[in-house]
Amino acid sequence: MLKKPMTTEELFDKIKGILKEKNKLPEILDYGLGAYHPVPIRTYEFDLKSNLAYGGSEGIYLDLWIEYFVDDEKHTSSIGTFKTLHESKEAMHTMAPLLADFILEEKAYVNANLDDFTWEGADVYPFDEVGNRLKWGYSCSSMEAALKRKDELIEKYPQVIVRDNATRKEKVFKQSSRKERRGKEKHEPV
Repeated sequence: MLKKPMTTEELFDKIKGILKEKNKLPEILDYGLGAYHPVPIRTYEFDLKSNLAYGGSEGIYLDLWIEYFVDDEKHTSSIGTFKTLHESKEAMHTMAPLLADFILEEKAYVNANLDDFTWEGADVYPFDEVGNRLKWGYSCSSMEAALKRKDELIEKYPQVIVRDNATRKEKVFKQSSRKERRGKEKHEPV
């Protein structure tokens, strides 16, 4: 698990490394460079975008970036570029599979490491009677929303955990016993 959000440049380098390990980087590449101005990726809720095209003066470029929202405002951040000086039809046909492979590997990597891309809001997870975490939970945009969700879940489940995604700290909430709840109900003013 990461101690801080992965940057756009680090994501590019990670996927490029996976492609290299799998022997999926074309020999005609002149370079593959991560973003010059990397930004931290704080959520897995982003779209990978691309442009595979001839350069203005030479070669073929494969530019990659992500699109995401912050406070309902759309943002884009470059993650990196692959380039070849070759300009033939065959070169374009060689670069197209690189794009497909990058998309597939990026999706698989992010999905396998969702926690490394979750740095906003809070998550809420219920547990069953034996203490096992259920296979579902809620992602909330704020701690206030997470605590409200916790209040709803604690009525049905013996234990609920609320996790602050920015700090990675978790707080355990346990359901009070039925006897304690009945006692509270009797003493509550009407």
